[in-house]
Amino acid sequence: MNIKFPLGGIGANTPVQPIQQSYRKDNKQPLHNGQDVSFKQLLNQELIRSDKLNFSQHASQRIQERGLKMTPELVGKMSDAIEQAAAKGSKQSLLLIQNAAYIVNVPTRTVITALDDPFKQGHVFTAIDSAVCIE
Repeated sequence: MNIKFPLGGIGANTPVQPIQQSYRKDNKQPLHNGQDVSFKQLLNQELIRSDKLNFSQHASQRIQERGLKMTPELVGKMSDAIEQAAAKGSKQSLLLIQNAAYIVNVPTRTVITALDDPFKQGHVFTAIDSAVCIE
């Protein structure tokens, strides 16, 4: 039995040809500022940036309004807690530290909001998949 499929002029005995693409031999990608950087440089920049703890505008406002003190030691402890949550596969985590609570988007390492005295009656935390208690 001989079945013919219309393949736009490609016959059964036509060899497959690779697509011709031009590649840059120097392995550099142009950046938006016009400078060329290698993939390794871009990766290193992203790794450095991903280690940094970010604060959303909302979280920054809440921290200021509620008089929460952000010290380098506290930020370091929060970063460590985020690493622990990330290791467990968390996406949204509640960090409880120094009588304050912070909701963090773990993949982006961004603090979304902050609460003082989180143990008051009536605080309900939703849309989180983990909680980390920090000394």
